[in-house]
Amino acid sequence: MIPVHLHPDLAAFVETVRLGTVSAAARALGISQPALSARLARLARETDSILFVREGRRLRLTERGARMHDGALRVLRSCEAMEASCRGTGAGATPLRVGTADAVPKVMVRRILSPFIQAGILLQCREWSPEHLEGELLSHRLDMLITEREPIALRNEDLESVVEGTSSVVLCARRAGASRFRRDFPRSIGNAALGLPAAPSPLRERIDRWIRRHAPGARIVVEAEDRALLHHFAESEDCLIPVAKSTASVVERQFGLARVGELEGVRETYYSVRSRWRVPRI
Repeated sequence: MIPVHLHPDLAAFVETVRLGTVSAAARALGISQPALSARLARLARETDSILFVREGRRLRLTERGARMHDGALRVLRSCEAMEASCRGTGAGATPLRVGTADAVPKVMVRRILSPFIQAGILLQCREWSPEHLEGELLSHRLDMLITEREPIALRNEDLESVVEGTSSVVLCARRAGASRFRRDFPRSIGNAALGLPAAPSPLRERIDRWIRRHAPGARIVVEAEDRALLHHFAESEDCLIPVAKSTASVVERQFGLARVGELEGVRETYYSVRSRWRVPRI
């Protein structure tokens, strides 16, 4: 959370950059538009800077304003850490706010976050679309984002990106029927029913290309943003689903599935984008 009471002018500036208009930023901060405009004017005067130029109804940062924004984020995060320390709620007690994209397998999320739990850090996990979570991270309502997408362009030194893992992808089906698809794979799935991650997503694009090349007659019977939901469909329906090879043994055991074959050339990568100030190095 932005420590508004410690640096009201910087907080007003950062929130205006995030939302693009004075009116939206004023609503988010719970103050009037004139009060917010006065804060921005004071900051511009004290730093002898033109921070914004107007483009239609929205504001765009000047080059000087962009440098100010990076510095403001560092100052605000430092203030937040100092305030937490004074309250006696440092890294060991302050919750770590984590956003996890729907498409990241839950097994992978668990692997990434387990070290924090073992270190005694309280986790608060939220799940949503990558676009929504990126906005929450940039507005400091999240400390860390776990995603399957190439990370957002990092505009400031407060955030860093980490590749958490990469995996090839296999198709899985109910254990009782998997053997008939293994023979002569991938031609054996030419008219099979598939459950796939919802589009658009990087993994879905790669799988679609693979299907067009190897199994153009396959039928998509269900799409889901949540990968765990696909596991449940495969457990109860006669459909094949893609599973990260690195997590396949766990998924197969939990849902009674078995591997049919590997999607050659299809891989997925998992990333975390995290605050340098709020996320401890473990």
